[in-house]
Amino acid sequence: MASYLSKLPNVNMIEGDATDLNSCKKLVKGCDAILALHGPVRPPPLQSLFCLLPESDPKHSKSVNYVAIQNLIDAAKEEEKCKRIVRITGKGESPTQFFTVLINMLGNMAKAWNYEGEQLLRDSGVDYTIIRPGVMNGKTDTKPEDKVLALADNGGDLPVTAVRFSQIAGLCIDCLDYPNTSKCTLTAMNVDVGKGESSYAPLLAKVKPDSRKFPKTLLAEHKKGARTGAAILAGFTAVILTGAVALSKAVWGLMFKLISKQ
Repeated sequence: MASYLSKLPNVNMIEGDATDLNSCKKLVKGCDAILALHGPVRPPPLQSLFCLLPESDPKHSKSVNYVAIQNLIDAAKEEEKCKRIVRITGKGESPTQFFTVLINMLGNMAKAWNYEGEQLLRDSGVDYTIIRPGVMNGKTDTKPEDKVLALADNGGDLPVTAVRFSQIAGLCIDCLDYPNTSKCTLTAMNVDVGKGESSYAPLLAKVKPDSRKFPKTLLAEHKKGARTGAAILAGFTAVILTGAVALSKAVWGLMFKLISKQ
C-alpha cells in the first residue's frame, strides 16, 4: 500500500510515529488537514486474552487509538494551517455487542480505545469528522454507482455491511469540502441497490454537526464486556475439554474391553 501511494501525483511520503508527539508535530507541519486512518496491528490472540501487552506499549490499542489521537490534536493546535482532523473509528458505542466484545477480547481493547479516542476529538475544540464505517474490504462486488451509499450523522445507527476501501477513502477526502461536516460523527454503510446514492455528495450536503450528548466514557463498560466474554469463552472451552476427556475415557474403556475379550 505504501509503495502504491508513493507513486501517486502530489504525494510525499514521510515516515513518522503517531504515538510520539514530536513526530506528530513534524508530520503535521504545513498540513491543511489530518486524515487519521491508522489502527493497531492485529495481535496474537493469546496476547490479548491474557493481557500480555502493557497498555503503555506503542503497539497496544491504547497507544494507537487513544494516545496517538491526543498527539495529533496537540500537533494540530500548534499548526495554524490545520483546519480538520478526519478520523476512522468503528461502531463501538455498544460495549456488549458480540463483535465489539470479540474485538476487544482479541485486539487489546481496540473498540474501547477507539471510542475513547473519539471523545478526545469531541472535547478538543479542534474541528473533526469521525467516520464509523462498516466492515472494510477491497473484495466486495458492491460498486458505488449501484446507488448503495448511505450515511447517518450524529453517530446514528445503520445495519452493518461490507464497504469498499475506496468508498471510505473517498469519503474521508470528500468531507473536507463540506464545512457542515465539521464536528460531525458519520456512520457509513451500504444499503440495497437503488436505495442509496451513487456518490457521497448529496449525503454530505445534508449532514449536520453532532448535537446529541455522547457518553463521556465507555471504558469501564467495554472492559466489563470483555471480561464477561472471556469468562464465557473459558467456561465453554472447559465444557468442550471435559466432554473430550470423557469421550476419550469412554472410547479407551470400550477398546480395552474389546481387547480383553480377544
